[in-house]
Amino acid sequence: MDTKNLKYFVGVARYGSINQAAKAMYISQPQLSHIIKSIEEEVGFDLFQRTNQGVRLTRNGESFLSHCQIILEEMNSLDRFINQTHRQGSRLVVSMTRFSHTAVCFNDVACRHQDRESLFLRLRETDSMDVVDDVASGYSEIGVLHFSVSESESMLRNFENKRLRFQSIARFKPYVFLSAEHELLRDKEVTELDIRDLLNYGFVRYIGQYEDFFYHIATENGVVDLNDSAKIIYVNDRMEQIRLLAHSNFYTIGIPKYPDEGLHYKVANIPLRASNEHLRFGIITKENKRPTDIEAEFIEEVTTRYRALSDAAEADAT
Repeated sequence: MDTKNLKYFVGVARYGSINQAAKAMYISQPQLSHIIKSIEEEVGFDLFQRTNQGVRLTRNGESFLSHCQIILEEMNSLDRFINQTHRQGSRLVVSMTRFSHTAVCFNDVACRHQDRESLFLRLRETDSMDVVDDVASGYSEIGVLHFSVSESESMLRNFENKRLRFQSIARFKPYVFLSAEHELLRDKEVTELDIRDLLNYGFVRYIGQYEDFFYHIATENGVVDLNDSAKIIYVNDRMEQIRLLAHSNFYTIGIPKYPDEGLHYKVANIPLRASNEHLRFGIITKENKRPTDIEAEFIEEVTTRYRALSDAAEADAT
């Protein structure tokens, strides 16, 4: 059973409401309902009684909650033990939302330090909620994440409640990624794409990334929820994604410029037309934490790269 799903269950039990828990954990209410239902199907009994006022734990649900809390605390203790064991030598431990540019920065720093006598590096790719939890719990020292500008107030409040420092580094409008030979681009020069032009094509997204702000595209005609797409293709990693995009009429949503592999696989990126959405990128660390030399190097690498991408996108737009 996925421990991430156990966290969602504990959250619903805590708030007594799927809707309130969804808001607190930055996931859509339908998706959270689906997760709770899938857990109940897996364990073979109801965890909650549904009422007009919210949800209430069943007797089995109360016992299940006790076990979950023990499991999650043991996982946190194990993470702390592992981290303490690796305190010596050069150490860089990062959690990130899935964007290739962050991974490239991590790899570049790793390559520059490969000849050190002692080295411990770890990169975890996950969703925004887990990035926040990883840094707050000490599982990771640095988090690189994104969220919608419209969600800034609630996200910043979440950072403050968890005693995390947030450094804003860039913001982007959403871009479409699709094959350079896609039929929408064939034999014509296209500078923008309307999200409605894409809805008949398959939307590619990551497995396990239950909620991402890129899946809700705000336009002048209202919000388009890509979770409701008629065709959804789930993949495990970016190389699967980029190969699929290069050889099909599928698409995904991202920020400007794939790294070099995008050029190699002939994947184009085109701005969305009439999109009111903006994605904000930033770095989180614990309050009052002073970064080590290698951490400061990584933070500078990420900041420089994303700001350069943002400047280039603005220049292209003008």
